[in-house]
Amino acid sequence: MQRLFLFMLLFLPLAAKCGRTAGEKGDPVARVYNKYLYRHELAGIFPANISPADSAKLAMNYIDKWIRNQLFLKLAEENLPPAEKNLDKQIADYRASLLIHKYQRHLLGQKLDSMITMREIEEYHNSFGSNFILDRPAIRGVFIKVFSDAPNRERISEMFGYDDDMVQLESYGNRYGVTFYNFRDIWIYAGDIVREFPPGSVDAGGLTANTGYLTATDENFYYFLGVVEYKPSKSVMPISLAAQKIKSIILNRRKMQFLNELEKSVFTEGINKNAIQYF
Repeated sequence: MQRLFLFMLLFLPLAAKCGRTAGEKGDPVARVYNKYLYRHELAGIFPANISPADSAKLAMNYIDKWIRNQLFLKLAEENLPPAEKNLDKQIADYRASLLIHKYQRHLLGQKLDSMITMREIEEYHNSFGSNFILDRPAIRGVFIKVFSDAPNRERISEMFGYDDDMVQLESYGNRYGVTFYNFRDIWIYAGDIVREFPPGSVDAGGLTANTGYLTATDENFYYFLGVVEYKPSKSVMPISLAAQKIKSIILNRRKMQFLNELEKSVFTEGINKNAIQYF
């Protein structure tokens, strides 16, 4: 507590204002051998509106980390052979790679068309759908959960089985349903909807293409799952489930194409400007 109080006295003004101007070292806050950490170097670590207590803790953590790094750096400089300490080329290569990467990301953000239409997704799925395989069952259907004493609950299966446009069941679900999901036109993973049932009452692995509907009850509720269509694991993934993966693939291809074209353009420009010479 005493150390924290001292840090609060020391760093409260620092967190509220900028550091010293360049060239002014100011007061040191820590030393390791002949290396010093100065108070003004901590000015940039504090987020806006930070409390005095939090700023003190942040400063303490930063200083402790700096001290440990300096101790390890000292050991590394004293014990590594000269050849392994010469990092100038690695640092230069890393800096060049980092700058190029940042510039490429800047251009991608400015110029890459990231809009992907449903038609593009469908065309890709039609051509490469076999590359997307379900790792668990998927279904389309209807789920409804009502109170045990809900009126005409025994007719839910009848409404599901014979009302093709789902008007009656949807009306019933909206009126009496505690939970009502109509996913007849959207594929979802079977396990996601089975979790709506009481634990242990339904097994997603027990669903088959011939499953018309499943029901369950507990003390308070009646549960109904009507299955419109079922796809087992290891079958081709429906487009609605594969769409996000396909978008990522298409976008990544665009990025690669854009960067390849950019590289060619930069090289051509260098040739035209006589900036390139082989020796």
